Amino acid sequence: MKSLRLIIDQSLEYKEVEITIKCGLMDAHLENLIAQIRLYSFSITGKKEGRSYIIRFEDVFYIESIDDKTFVYCEKEIFECELKLYELEHQLLATSFVRISKSCIINTTKVSNVRALLNGKFEAELTNKEKVIINRHYVQSFKQKFNT
Repeated sequence: MKSLRLIIDQSLEYKEVEITIKCGLMDAHLENLIAQIRLYSFSITGKKEGRSYIIRFEDVFYIESIDDKTFVYCEKEIFECELKLYELEHQLLATSFVRISKSCIINTTKVSNVRALLNGKFEAELTNKEKVIINRHYVQSFKQKFNT
């Protein structure tokens, strides 16, 4: 693994966080780091039992659309979101999220293992032991995100 030098310059005069990455060539590990940094600044509003919550995308395992409603699945909780799946997919383009079926987007950083099923489909087991199916039409894009 390449050496990494981390410099943190903390001062009350700074009004916002700025991250600068200086590198030779981009590799898969650096691309993963950048995807995680991008997730840090994203959040959405989810509703549960009449209350609204701010949900950080880094806490999201997957997002699913069922009967024209969008649900956000975290480790142990499920929230309803007013945004459509395609709107969330657009917001998450440059992150570790990828569409795995017509109705589901998954956070690849929450995947612990993957296995092949019949008919070209895959099954992903998440770190919370939940399992989701990757439709064969989305396997290639999932592999690109998961293997980097």
